[in-house]
Amino acid sequence: MILAHMKLHEKKESGIHRVQEIPLEELDLSKEYEVEKTLGEGSFAKVLLATHRATRTRVVLKAVHQELTTEKDFFREFHYSYHLSPHPNILCSYAVAFKAEKCFVFAQEYAPYGDLAGNVRAGGLSEEACKRIASQLCSALDFIHSKQLAHRDIKLENVLVFALDMSKIKLCDFGCTRREGTLVNKIRCTWLPFQPPEICEIVKNERYACKRSADCWQFGIVLFVCLTGNPPWQTADLIQDPEYSAFQRWLKRRTTKVPPTFRRFTPRLLRYFRRTFEHKPEKRPHVTEINKYLKDSWCVNKISHSATSTLVDASEGIARRADSLLYLDTILDDQRNVDENKNKLRKLLNSYGLETTIDQKVVTKRIWEWVMQCDSNIAEPAFVGSLGTETIRSEYIEMVDGTQFGRAILPQNIRLYIRNDAVLPPPPRDAKFVISKLSGTVRVQIYTATTYTLLIM
Repeated sequence: MILAHMKLHEKKESGIHRVQEIPLEELDLSKEYEVEKTLGEGSFAKVLLATHRATRTRVVLKAVHQELTTEKDFFREFHYSYHLSPHPNILCSYAVAFKAEKCFVFAQEYAPYGDLAGNVRAGGLSEEACKRIASQLCSALDFIHSKQLAHRDIKLENVLVFALDMSKIKLCDFGCTRREGTLVNKIRCTWLPFQPPEICEIVKNERYACKRSADCWQFGIVLFVCLTGNPPWQTADLIQDPEYSAFQRWLKRRTTKVPPTFRRFTPRLLRYFRRTFEHKPEKRPHVTEINKYLKDSWCVNKISHSATSTLVDASEGIARRADSLLYLDTILDDQRNVDENKNKLRKLLNSYGLETTIDQKVVTKRIWEWVMQCDSNIAEPAFVGSLGTETIRSEYIEMVDGTQFGRAILPQNIRLYIRNDAVLPPPPRDAKFVISKLSGTVRVQIYTATTYTLLIM
């Protein structure tokens, strides 16, 4: 079981690309290990938490199904996992490999707090935690790339957590790792938002040369998800995904409007994302680019630390796993941005002595004065519309292109709202307007020199 004759203790850089295949010993898993539980299971492998009976060492066993993989692929993953594990931010793999229960098995260290997928809450992590993750993950990838290797499957599930404040994280899963330039097939199990555009464009059974620039892209996606709790788009396809298309238009400076999902970031971090999410892989920077931005502020609106940094259940002392990992209410986030901009503008106007306070009572009074004025000039209504138990009456006085115009009497117990909360003079008594009803809401559009929009709730 201990592969001494492979000389695995001699981790020489020159031999990292020479994967050796040797006969594996067949073992009875239950006799050698006490299996506590299954930590995870995928299409090709399962991960078990176990204790070695002889040494009482707690390890994680990765068991790859023999029917779904070849010995060559297994030895490649085991080889890279072991030879890269000296790095402090790469999961440690032990010199233990064997066959058991129709599986190829090798042993690794145990991560007590699971992976990032189980720790990133809705809304993301704090900026400080994200910077710690970025620094460590960047270091691990830089080490891998220095060996002329590409990881090819960087995602939240492959980043393991050893400290809840994210001061210790490690990269794992080298099943897809290849030497740069190797012809490979598209990884089917990778979550679509993590795939760079050059891989999204690959058709079935088409081979392509793997490059480290794809790791840079996936690293950027991981960082974005950690900051927001949500991927920036569903697929990096200019035609199929409008969010990605909007980002690329902004990246190429065809528009000055920052995409909604990126508006929470400072100009410095936006610059990093511009470079990292470059559509053409040859234009992307090295993964160490992030080191230039670690001392900068990243978020315009600081993510609530109390809402996002509590990752441990105090009663059980274990990390919580969100039922739904990735979602973010971007509408509420946009509203916060609008409110902050309004406050900044109000302060600026006040500094010049301009009054910006709106008296909502005056607005309501003017609306009702206009409504009551219309009452005296209305003849027998030609139209009666029903809204619940209330009645809306209107007289149509002309037809223009099939659209009916007129004046209306509105019940006083129906609330009226003016768009933008603006203080506007009451509309003239002969103002033309359109009444429309949609899903229980009546909309009144008044056509005058100043456009009014009244909503009857």
